[in-house]
Amino acid sequence: MGILSGLTYNFDPLSPIASTIYIVGGLIIIFFILSFFIKRIDPMKPTPKWLIPLMWLVDMMNGYVKTNIGKRWKFYSPWFIALTIFIFFANISAVYLLENPTSYVVVTFALAMSTFFIIQGTGIASNGFLGYLKGFLDPTPVMLPMNILSEFTLPISLSLRLFGNVISGACISILVRYLLGWYGVVAMPLINLLFDIAFSIIQVAVFVILSVIFTSMKVKDEEKIYS
Repeated sequence: MGILSGLTYNFDPLSPIASTIYIVGGLIIIFFILSFFIKRIDPMKPTPKWLIPLMWLVDMMNGYVKTNIGKRWKFYSPWFIALTIFIFFANISAVYLLENPTSYVVVTFALAMSTFFIIQGTGIASNGFLGYLKGFLDPTPVMLPMNILSEFTLPISLSLRLFGNVISGACISILVRYLLGWYGVVAMPLINLLFDIAFSIIQVAVFVILSVIFTSMKVKDEEKIYS
């Protein structure tokens, strides 16, 4: 009992981990409900307007992944779509009064590590295990230490880029609020809209685009051809 008591964890409902659970749970419920309505749409009738943004996102992501990754796109596109949706709703969590999970490096690092394992798995699947290891010797064996270093610093780079962009926006919002004083009541909604919505879209795009590009770099050229 003494050992188990030292392993107990007090759940904080306002922590970034809790916010992550709320966001993931909310998205699961939302998409479960959406799937219920989507299955009942008649393809012979005009597309409902509420479905058009989702269709646009899926079509855009599918096209981008096809272009960069090629014939294996069906395995990757759902992951990158899910990554896009989660990061966007995490970045704008202040809008619905939750702690922003991506303003904590532990959360961004977890996202980056997930992408890192997908990148490495892609290298093995596309080139074979020996071919994957041989890639660390390109262009010459002398580059082996640098190639290993650059490979394993990738998740650190991805996580700190997302974390830095999010936290810098929060810092600017706080500085503006203190600078304007009581006038900030009028200005802050516009500023929050700018940083929480507009900048969130940019941050999502940067993280996902880089993830797709790094994954594409592990795919053999002949597998990138998709028709």
